[in-house]
Amino acid sequence: MRGPTSCWRRRARHLVPVIAPIAAALLLARAGGVQAAAFLPGPAEPDPPTGDSAAAAAEPLKHGDGFRFEFAPWQIGGLVALDGRWLRLEDGLRTRHVALVSEVDFASWLWQPWFVQVRAGIGGLVARDRSEGAGSPAERSTSGAATGRLAVSVFPQSRFPFELRADVTDSRAQGESLGGDYRAQRLSLTQSWRPETGNTQLQFVAERSRLTTADGADDTVDALRATALWQRGAHSVDGGLALTRNTRSDTGDTSHIDSLNLRHSFQDAAALQIDTLASWNDVQLRGAGFPAFSTDIRQLSSFATWRPREGEPLYRAEMPLYVTASARWMDAGIDTGDGTQRARTMNGALGLTQELSRQWRVFAAGSGTVVETGNAPRTAALTGNLGAQWSGEAVPLGEWSWQRNAALTLGATRATGTPLRETVAAQASHGLVRAVLLGEGESLALNVTQAVGVLSDSQTPAASRTLAHSASLYWQSAAGGSTQSYAGLTLSDSRTRADADGRFRLVNLQFSRRTQIDRHASWSGDLTLQATCSDSEQTDALTGLRGTPESSWQHYASGTLSYEHQRAFGVPRLRFSALLAVNSAQFERRALGDIDAPRERVTESLENRLDYTIGRLDARLSARVARVEGRGVAAVFLRVQRRF
Repeated sequence: MRGPTSCWRRRARHLVPVIAPIAAALLLARAGGVQAAAFLPGPAEPDPPTGDSAAAAAEPLKHGDGFRFEFAPWQIGGLVALDGRWLRLEDGLRTRHVALVSEVDFASWLWQPWFVQVRAGIGGLVARDRSEGAGSPAERSTSGAATGRLAVSVFPQSRFPFELRADVTDSRAQGESLGGDYRAQRLSLTQSWRPETGNTQLQFVAERSRLTTADGADDTVDALRATALWQRGAHSVDGGLALTRNTRSDTGDTSHIDSLNLRHSFQDAAALQIDTLASWNDVQLRGAGFPAFSTDIRQLSSFATWRPREGEPLYRAEMPLYVTASARWMDAGIDTGDGTQRARTMNGALGLTQELSRQWRVFAAGSGTVVETGNAPRTAALTGNLGAQWSGEAVPLGEWSWQRNAALTLGATRATGTPLRETVAAQASHGLVRAVLLGEGESLALNVTQAVGVLSDSQTPAASRTLAHSASLYWQSAAGGSTQSYAGLTLSDSRTRADADGRFRLVNLQFSRRTQIDRHASWSGDLTLQATCSDSEQTDALTGLRGTPESSWQHYASGTLSYEHQRAFGVPRLRFSALLAVNSAQFERRALGDIDAPRERVTESLENRLDYTIGRLDARLSARVARVEGRGVAAVFLRVQRRF
């Protein structure tokens, strides 16, 4: 068991890289008046005067003031805060946390504001904790921690700014942590460059973020990112490199995610456009709870579009022609611990679309694909498609608009080792659209669509038939400029019949609103709810995609809702806030290289907060209910702080 002295020594070792630069900056500030003639700004003087004037010959040369190696007067600020936090978990565990927090911030510049800017800070906290569970005795502990930060900007307003940032923070200093307490260390370097003229831009960023829990477990993310952009005439080139590493000491999980991409774009007078992309992605995952997994993908693709202009071959003003071409090479490998499997694919395609009139267009396309998989023989396939598409003019039906579309496609595929595959696909759809003006700045739109498709494949015994219905309702309002609202509801049902029946259903609800209720009160909200259900493995005749069956309805929810009153209960400077956040899926993850992602996942949170300010004295009282990593947590937080 480590004693208090050893703990403080260990903390001191972690803080040396942050405290040392701050101490050096303070010593430089106290030095004052130090000068260094590293160079003498100003135009060069001519040779000393000659002649019969000795006084003129002895006159000293004039030069610039020189580089003054001193800091401007330091701007100092900070705060002293007293925190109280009470937590109750759904398993009966209760904790009480009281902390005294102090922070001091410094800001200045060296010589001139455009030369070097320095921002630094140092702080500390002393905390006392008490925890008890159902049927277990109470445990008490006292701890302390130091925090610090340093930011140095060199030539911040130049074409080549450089910035260094170093931070050591503690979750207890903010006092709003719902999960376990942790310390965060972060170091970042940023260097940018651009020329005096032109659109070239270069940037390099190196970052390290480490989160350390109270029991010593570390979650570390290292990230290197480089981006470049170059433009000249009709050419544009941009690229990016990203290398990330994530390790978790408590579980042994590691992830390496690397990516490199380079894109070239060429556009000639809006007639010919070519986009070429080269990319490489490598993912390696290791963990104690799952087998090792790694995959890498390399690909090179190019896509071109061309539309003849006046005076060029194939140009017809009343019947425009569109030509598209693409080529792609891909090499992919996957390793699950039982050996590596690789696959290589080469594909080329050419497409022509001819508009015959405003309603009719015909198209033709051909493609060739070569696939190599491991030691298996190489396979090749040639595919050709011919088709026609008709889009009818909108027909007014009272206050509704009737829209119609139809398409017919013939296809043939010849692949190695398989008989000729022939397909015939026919699709038709129609819909009713109505827009209603409800008032000034307020409108309602309704869209009802029905689509039918039939797909006949020579390699399947029965044709696939799909009938789909969808309805959507959209409402938006900008009444009076104080409220902006949007709401949308979409319902979709698709049924496919082939060898067996299948069905796909979707419900999607979106809502967004910003409202200024009165001079002091406002609220805003964003909400997305979606549910899907699929029990089909058949090929959809409308999309050509094979369905993926799901065991039951899949739900997704994401949204925020906030209310704010700047004068709660009629008391000046008393602000009330209510915050609701729901997110059933976590998209930001440190294991995926997101250096700003939180360590713990909060899927649901409801918070009510009171803030009161008198001069430089701030007070906050907060009550919060949340679900953290699947556990319910209730918290009460109180902070009183004095800024200076």
